[in-house]
Amino acid sequence: MDTDAKERLIEEFRACLEDWDDADADGNGSEDKGGGPEVNLALLFAELSVLRNEVRVEARQFKTALGDMRTLTEMLTEQNLRLSRDLERAREAAGSAQRQTERRLLLDMLDVRDRIGAAMGVFSAYRPGWLSRLAPTETRLAQGLGDGIALTLGRLDDVLTERRVRPIEAVGGRLDPNTMRAIGTNVDETRAPGEVLSEVRRGYMRDDELLRLAEVIVNKRESEA
Repeated sequence: MDTDAKERLIEEFRACLEDWDDADADGNGSEDKGGGPEVNLALLFAELSVLRNEVRVEARQFKTALGDMRTLTEMLTEQNLRLSRDLERAREAAGSAQRQTERRLLLDMLDVRDRIGAAMGVFSAYRPGWLSRLAPTETRLAQGLGDGIALTLGRLDDVLTERRVRPIEAVGGRLDPNTMRAIGTNVDETRAPGEVLSEVRRGYMRDDELLRLAEVIVNKRESEA
């Protein structure tokens, strides 16, 4: 109970006492001359005291319950935050595992492409001679095999493009140690030092991530060589 309420109750009680006429009541607790029962002040004070104690007990119980609810709310909030962090870590771990799996798969695909590309290079360099006229069936078979290799290579390149994989354009540019590795040198006085002359193995990027370094041959001046 706040101070203002207490003051109002005291004033009302004081006014009641001032209006009370002691002469209207006898000493044996008989009715007053107005016919009403006598007010027992001791009983009234006792009831007020009991009421005050009950209010205090209920106030303490409410305060305790409020504290318990606050503690429970804080605990639930902390559990929700912990659960959110765990879920975020689980999503990150799953995403990282998926990216690693995709990376290994793409690297395997690039190795397969290297082999198919090498076979295609051999076939492209093949030029049938006059003896091929004696074996037209074998010549057609070789031509069909070459066409099949070209189709397979094109389809593989399409799949890599769909996965956002693109080759590193190395030949003709400067050696970039972030995306290229020099595995040999050559001398070409018509080209600038440090220029990439050829690729031994093509490098690839996936979006902005390096997937595989390009292995290249770099130009050096004859005096440097």
